[in-house]
Amino acid sequence: MTSAPPLAAPPAPDPTSSTEGGFFRWVDALGVARRDGWIGGVCAGTAARWGIDPVIVRGLAAVATVIGLPAIVAYATAWAILPDMSGRSHAADLERGRFSYAQSAILAVAIIGVLQVLGLLVTAVALATGTSAGAVGTVLVALVLAGGTVLTAAVIALLVRRARRAPHTEEAPGASAGGSRVDAAAGAGPRAAEAAVALTEPAPPSDDAHPDDLAAWRRQHAAWKERDRAWRREQGDADRAARTAEREERRAAAAVFAREAAERRLLRRAERPRTSIAFLAVTAGAAAVTGTIAALTASGEAAVALGLFAAAAVTALAMIVAGAIRRRSGFLAFASACLLMGGGLALAVCVAEELHIGVYEISNVSSDAGAGTYRQTFGELRVELVDAPDAAPLTIEKGAGSTYVTVAPGVEVTLHASVGDEASLILSEGDAWTVLTDGPDARDLGANRTAVDVTIPSRGETTTRQSVALDQESGYIEIRILEPKDTDR
Repeated sequence: MTSAPPLAAPPAPDPTSSTEGGFFRWVDALGVARRDGWIGGVCAGTAARWGIDPVIVRGLAAVATVIGLPAIVAYATAWAILPDMSGRSHAADLERGRFSYAQSAILAVAIIGVLQVLGLLVTAVALATGTSAGAVGTVLVALVLAGGTVLTAAVIALLVRRARRAPHTEEAPGASAGGSRVDAAAGAGPRAAEAAVALTEPAPPSDDAHPDDLAAWRRQHAAWKERDRAWRREQGDADRAARTAEREERRAAAAVFAREAAERRLLRRAERPRTSIAFLAVTAGAAAVTGTIAALTASGEAAVALGLFAAAAVTALAMIVAGAIRRRSGFLAFASACLLMGGGLALAVCVAEELHIGVYEISNVSSDAGAGTYRQTFGELRVELVDAPDAAPLTIEKGAGSTYVTVAPGVEVTLHASVGDEASLILSEGDAWTVLTDGPDARDLGANRTAVDVTIPSRGETTTRQSVALDQESGYIEIRILEPKDTDR
């Protein structure tokens, strides 16, 4: 019985590639190689390097993602630069001009990680400045500019590198297909040279050649065409045979690799049995309870996202425990990934609702105002304060743009405004204009901000007292008091 052929050795380094230089040699020296895994094999390779269970590493990665660390960006980076078992890395292949679908997947994972980091930056800046709208706008602009600059520089560097390494070959003038056959066969021996000469198209006779010479040339040319067709058929058959043999070799190597991978998988399953149903049930119950408590105790629109992240943290901790007791569970890993993606989607929806970019209209009785608080990053906001018994107090937080507030007759407005130095707060009454930030009701808050606390009386009998809290960084703010005749039109 013959033994299975050994696996193919790693490909020899390309001497013309600069990726065999310092950085990639340093990465290879780390001794971490990607292995068979769920996504890229980074966790499996890291676990093999340190001699621990891959489930523990996956659980730690999930916990790091939940608590806010940029684990997704780190994972995408490791997926790109770490070599596989054959010694090839996706970053090195990209530098050599070899493209694959895995590189697109790495880019998608990196984009998800950047979005996570963006959420962290927005939260941090919002907590530091106390204004979420301005923080969102600042971080978005900075991130877009930085990302665009880095992407442009990377594309230019890649194109320049590819241009420098492009081979430059020149064909000698006067070369022809027939001549190349003779030159290629010249060093292969006398018989090969004679065969190549025989395959060379005979030169046509001159115009004043004898009819017998012309007839002889035609016979030679017909024989040459037949030999040329036969030679081309032989070349095609040889190419097809070579491709078939190469395909069979790849299939044989793939079968050997699949058989060995199946044996290793069976060995791992024997060493690490599945997690029990009781353990999974307890984990699912704990995750549901923890997520529900976190969502109920949280305030704001991000309560659902917080609940999903809390449940993901529980399942990730359960993955670590399962790995520590030498148990495997694909269900826990799948549940953690789904909870993380669900929490990220819920958080992205909340952030999108916070932006409100464009032109929006709200009122003191409109459902658009939500619970009385409205936030807009930049754009135009039109606020209508109507005379209604169910009018609710309004709180407006805005970064930049224009804000127009119209006050109907019968509405008395109590305004508490905090605006930046680049914002203009104007009170319009008919043809009269008053700059409230320069009036007696304004006071300096420091840090380039001005506060205005003023009560604007109603036109006519007061039937509605409306409270408005306005916080805006920059732009134009106009509060227009409507006369009864304006509303009748």
